[in-house]
Amino acid sequence: MPQHRRLTLLLLAACLAVFAGTSAAVAQLSSHGEIRDVSVGFDGTCKLGYWTPVRITLAAGSQDLDGQLALTTKDGDGVPATFLDAERIQVAANGTSSLTRYIKLGQLDSDLTIELRDAGEPIVRRVIAGNELPQAMASDRDWILTIGPDIGVAGAVKTSQVTPIADVSELPTNWFAYEAVNTIVLATSDVSAIASITPEQIAALERWVELGGRLVMCVGAAGAEVVGADKPFGRLTPGTFSRIQTVRSHSALESYAASSQALDSLSVGGRPVPLQICLLENVTGKMSVYEQNAEGVRPIIVRAPTGLGQVVFMAADLDKAPFSDWADRPRLIEKLLRGDAEQNQDRSSASGPTGQLVHLGYNDLVGQLRTGAEQFSGVQLISFAWVAGLIILYILLIGPADYFFLRDVLRRMSWTWVTFPFIAIVFCLLAVLMRASFKAPDVKLNQIDLVDIDLERSIARGTTWAHLYTPRSASYDLQLTSAWLDAANEASGCLLSWQGLPGTGLGGLQSKSATLFQSPYTIDRTTNDSQIENAPIEIDGTKAFVGRWWNDVQLESTADLHLDAGGLLRGNVTNPLAVELYDCMLLYENWAYKLERKGSVLQPGDSTPIHLEKPLNFNWRLTRRRVVEIKDITTPWEQRDMDVSRILEMMMFHGIAGGDKYTQLHHRYQNYVDLSEHLTTGRAILFGQAKQPASVIELNGHAAGERYDHRWTFYRVVFPVDASRTTSSR
Repeated sequence: MPQHRRLTLLLLAACLAVFAGTSAAVAQLSSHGEIRDVSVGFDGTCKLGYWTPVRITLAAGSQDLDGQLALTTKDGDGVPATFLDAERIQVAANGTSSLTRYIKLGQLDSDLTIELRDAGEPIVRRVIAGNELPQAMASDRDWILTIGPDIGVAGAVKTSQVTPIADVSELPTNWFAYEAVNTIVLATSDVSAIASITPEQIAALERWVELGGRLVMCVGAAGAEVVGADKPFGRLTPGTFSRIQTVRSHSALESYAASSQALDSLSVGGRPVPLQICLLENVTGKMSVYEQNAEGVRPIIVRAPTGLGQVVFMAADLDKAPFSDWADRPRLIEKLLRGDAEQNQDRSSASGPTGQLVHLGYNDLVGQLRTGAEQFSGVQLISFAWVAGLIILYILLIGPADYFFLRDVLRRMSWTWVTFPFIAIVFCLLAVLMRASFKAPDVKLNQIDLVDIDLERSIARGTTWAHLYTPRSASYDLQLTSAWLDAANEASGCLLSWQGLPGTGLGGLQSKSATLFQSPYTIDRTTNDSQIENAPIEIDGTKAFVGRWWNDVQLESTADLHLDAGGLLRGNVTNPLAVELYDCMLLYENWAYKLERKGSVLQPGDSTPIHLEKPLNFNWRLTRRRVVEIKDITTPWEQRDMDVSRILEMMMFHGIAGGDKYTQLHHRYQNYVDLSEHLTTGRAILFGQAKQPASVIELNGHAAGERYDHRWTFYRVVFPVDASRTTSSR
């Protein structure tokens, strides 16, 4: 047999062997079982950059399935990330099991790989191409979920994404599944649907509200079954259920909605439709709409802080007559969802940030915070002008300059074999020298901690932003620990993951980022803890991480806060924390009150009266507003500012400062940080900084320690205010 034919047959046999081996491997994989139905988000809708539920149906083959689920997709930098859950999955032979896991989508059209692993090896796998997944909406898009009958939300807020939940059995049992959702609207006229929501689902919804979510409740004739004593949503109601009352006066609602059509003009069978409202007593929060009669005040719309979130209570069924036929129902719903201040803000910023922000690479305050937090000592960014100039100089030297020098000066063109390498070596040495001059030789970490505590519900919420710089390409393990967390407490939890950058700029969630890394790193989530393993960072690169953590806390509150006859805050405030707070302010409505402490420093347990002088206008403080020659001058927001404390202060009280209209930047990606509405709905906030960090990042199994470059720690403690008690303003 000729040699070339023998080689051809050997190659063919090898290919067949490889193909057969591959086929056998696939057959072995599929013989264990299969992954059938996969649903991402809510009703096929999801958002970039947030924790998102993935519902999966596993079907076992002839053998039992036993393993861990691993879901892999790309993070915000385009690097594959595997989300691994510690819980083992067991499916009996020929049986099926439906379960929910959680991921963060960081790139448009990113593939999703789902594997069931045993001892780290996949036994069942399914790859879903990016174009087969639901099109994820932008990270700054407003998203509203509706539960229960349709009350017309989609027609009222056309700029928002509205997703109805038809089957309440799909509601999650973990609060962070709602992280991407801005508002949930709950209509309760269908009592059977409300009754089918499980206690675990209600607990997840309640925890989401307590940690910063917004819930709009429309409760009318079914009030006794929904918010009555020991009923499912009683703990979320801003008051105590009293009774169902029929009312015939609608003037307050008509005025609130600026209605052009009277509600009592609507009729069924020629008779006016009576309006049944769910009457509450002992109401907390702000009554936006109420009716006054001989019996007292009937609250109709109430906005109330609930933990660190908000509940908007509408005491009527908007899916029933007369509202279902009311031409101005959309306007009422819009005000319920947005509030007067937010509507004005949305209109003023409808065109979005200015074109200058395209150059900056971000259009959200989170992007500005990220820029400020990625400033490391000893690390300087080499400007594009320098790089471009050196490239042009290099091209000129190896091209025309070298040619004319050899032709006209040395008159020896063959010496280009010496001059060309010499120029190249000089520029290589220059590049090495510049890197040594502008880049630090050690790993550096910048960390920001924001801790929010609601004393009424005894809840602590923490957000940690961590930015890691490495002088060389390497992979890192990260874990977040905090004295505020309790691993043995089911109410305690922590989520550590990558931090996204909203927008279409370089590295933005809506862009497609190229990466050198193709092997996935792992985000390992257990019941109340999480860690990151083998996260790669390129040479002289940075990577942003975010941790969200929470716990129930028991802190003594001896604050006695009430209002004087002029509506100003009076009383005493106590630092309930175990850490010293400095640069403290007590905030209420649009006022910042000084504390009668030298340097505004509060030691743990210290109590101090509020300064009796006239409080400072908080909006003026945030916007650096001042009077110059009898004119009010507001300092424009500088989008290039890298002062982390200033940026975070604006994120914390963006609404009080004027919102998008003032900063010309959105605050939508992590808008739960903004507690402006708490100040306007009956809460006071003690705001201060601490030198003691609230959390610690462990790198590769060891506390970061000397790796820390800069650290910032901020605390906000939310106090209730007794608005029913007033004292003399003197």
